[in-house]
Amino acid sequence: MRTPAVLALLVSLSAAAAEAPDALEDVARFAGAGAARLALSRLEELQPRVPSAPRWAEWEMLRLDLLAQLERHEALLERVAKLPRNLAQPSARRAAVLAARAAVAAGRGALARRQAARVLWQLGPAPDEVREMRLIVIESYVGEKKGDEAFRGMLRYQQDFKPLERAVATRFVRALLDLDMDKEAATWFAQLDDSGPLKLLLRFKAGLVPAETAVSQARTALARRNDASYWEVLLHAAARHNNRALEIEALEQMLNAVEPKNAAPRAAVLWQRYLAAAQDIGNQNQLLMGDDANWADFASRRLGTSPHLSRAFFAYLAQRGQTLPARLNAQLQLAFSLQQSRLELAGVRLFGDEKLFPLAALDAQARALLGGMADNHNLYALAARFWQGLDTPPGVDPDDWRLKVATVMLRAGLTDGAAAAVRRMLADRGMLPEKIAQRCLALLNEMFDAAQFRTANELLKALLPLAAGGVRRETHFALGRIATHEEEFQAAAYHFLQAALAADGKHPDRLALEARLHAALSLARAGLPEDAKSQFQWLLKNLTDPVQLEIVRRELQKL
Repeated sequence: MRTPAVLALLVSLSAAAAEAPDALEDVARFAGAGAARLALSRLEELQPRVPSAPRWAEWEMLRLDLLAQLERHEALLERVAKLPRNLAQPSARRAAVLAARAAVAAGRGALARRQAARVLWQLGPAPDEVREMRLIVIESYVGEKKGDEAFRGMLRYQQDFKPLERAVATRFVRALLDLDMDKEAATWFAQLDDSGPLKLLLRFKAGLVPAETAVSQARTALARRNDASYWEVLLHAAARHNNRALEIEALEQMLNAVEPKNAAPRAAVLWQRYLAAAQDIGNQNQLLMGDDANWADFASRRLGTSPHLSRAFFAYLAQRGQTLPARLNAQLQLAFSLQQSRLELAGVRLFGDEKLFPLAALDAQARALLGGMADNHNLYALAARFWQGLDTPPGVDPDDWRLKVATVMLRAGLTDGAAAAVRRMLADRGMLPEKIAQRCLALLNEMFDAAQFRTANELLKALLPLAAGGVRRETHFALGRIATHEEEFQAAAYHFLQAALAADGKHPDRLALEARLHAALSLARAGLPEDAKSQFQWLLKNLTDPVQLEIVRRELQKL
């Protein structure tokens, strides 16, 4: 089965392929297939520059959709602000809807309300757009913590759109609880899911359910599904009974589950509670301030029985230990304990604040561990930060380490750092182990796919003499892809033929057939028709794929 990259290469090489589709529809298909960044890159190249050009508005609407999909809210708002005044109403309405969404997401409540008002009163919205804009106005007030205005908007919405959907009622209750407006939230108590966390929380806060019952019901529900709202029930129960262990357990779980945009304030709250709990329990156990050894011993002895309170002590030492070794050891213990408790995201978020923990103040082993935790959750920028400049950790293969660092840097958009890590790995050495060479090739192919063509070309050429067997063939194939992109067709043909002719065995494998076809197409485009004809004739005898055979026959007719 051919990979998408190979199929794309076939299309780009074959002049006999079907006529290229309309550019706008082509870009839209990329967007629909989940390749929003590629689609936006192509759009920026192809969109007409002046608004008076044919179909400019269609291009611009697609651009706005892509910016919204990529959550580039400020860029979207800037584009909308510059739209021509004579834009057709459907496009103007679409732009205003997207702008209202972007503004509320960016915390620009007044702008969100202005855009929503344009949709509602000037641009002839559809019924579903009316509902959405009314909800955006409410959400804008919630974001500004204007609870009274938000609540009045909710009441008007309920009056205008009866019966109120449960999902909307739940959304209102959630917002009001976050604003500490419990009495107002109870307006929609009857419409909440009887088995859901918000109804349990409201009943508990109203004194209708004792704390023990609320804790029991929340834990039973969490055993079925890990809904973070149940941890909020436990947090309130902990506060009522001053239960430090339960409070920290709930805060850790909530930090682990929170949306990225809310992670920093959640992490700050957890640090505060860690420090307060450690000080209170330290005083109760007559631990002297500044006696790091006794504090660390106290924390270690409670890891098995009360890991949450143990982490509070390690957190205290990580920030306020009297000596550097005490702080570094506590950082590692805290990060490791969170990992063992399956709270990796919480750990990464706790140590992700560069002001609180600059790299120079972080333990090297903790950095290695935290970077791996971030990588596990595709947080490549954080992983790259933790691993930046870090020596190979003990017990880790140096090549494996450099490839890991290079991979997260590439995925974080730090191409220069990724390339430097690969260069260090390839410098002044003999043949690479097959697994390492294969991983290096995969990384460089990813670099090509990220449009870093020159860097990928340089590093593939450095890899070529260090690779053997199948990896060497695939490296030639990758170099052929880059040469094709650069329209260096003789060089492309050379690399593709190297990949094809290096096949083992009497019968050509898939890679040999693909490479031979690309070589033939490259030779034709390089102005070497006789060489191309020879390759096409060989392919007619060896290919079985009907699509490839049709390409070969059409190409032969042109020679």
